Amino acid sequence: MGFGKMGSSLISGGIRSGVLKRDEVCIYDLDSERVKFAESEGLSIAKSLDDVVDSDSLIIAVKPKDLTDLLSSAKASLIERRPLLISIVAGIRIEKLQSMLDDVQMRIVRVMPNIAASVNEAISAYCTSKSVRKEDLEFINSLLCGVGKAVFVDNEDELDIITGVSGSGPAYFSLMMGAMEKVAIERGIERNLARMMVAQTCRGAATMILERGISPEELIRMVASPGGTTEEALKVMEERKFSLIVSDAVSAAIEKSRRINR
Repeated sequence: MGFGKMGSSLISGGIRSGVLKRDEVCIYDLDSERVKFAESEGLSIAKSLDDVVDSDSLIIAVKPKDLTDLLSSAKASLIERRPLLISIVAGIRIEKLQSMLDDVQMRIVRVMPNIAASVNEAISAYCTSKSVRKEDLEFINSLLCGVGKAVFVDNEDELDIITGVSGSGPAYFSLMMGAMEKVAIERGIERNLARMMVAQTCRGAATMILERGISPEELIRMVASPGGTTEEALKVMEERKFSLIVSDAVSAAIEKSRRINR
């Protein structure tokens, strides 16, 4: 239900990993352009909400503002058929979803993935309602591990924090990479080469932290020789309060996630 950027990324990654089979996926979206895109991906299109609700598992991937109308339209069928509901709607808690469905005890998994699911490099966190079964957990874990890495959280409040950190995170890194790419181009590096250099640098730094188990602070010390070029750049960042800007920005995203639910 919803085949926007995040929903399509999750489906695409799931198919790439083999966890989902193309002929078992059915898409429902009111946007004709998204429907055309789904068709170009070889996916079947639901003619009505009932067509897609009649599924074993249902991924809800709409904008928060569209959720109430969507669930109201599908409420009777959802309550009758009781599919596993996998919600990636930002900021909407399980309790809120239950209330939209007349407080019927539905099997609900709330997930915060990120856009890198489309290339099987996402980090996703999830929590569940009490009604979720063992086989539901096995499926959701295989799906999320298929599109990257997955972590289960007991405390749903943590998903607001995770939304601000990793859900929105790809955009933060992209902002910095875009700025670095622009400087490289302005200083004479060809655009494609600049983009590859910046992206590979970002990937390399992340891989060192993940695979070698070092902290970001340790990596900085490894790169920044006293009196060298990196130290000069870091001085400017410290003077401009780069760390504080990032902290304030991530905190703003976390608070926005909390406000959406309220």
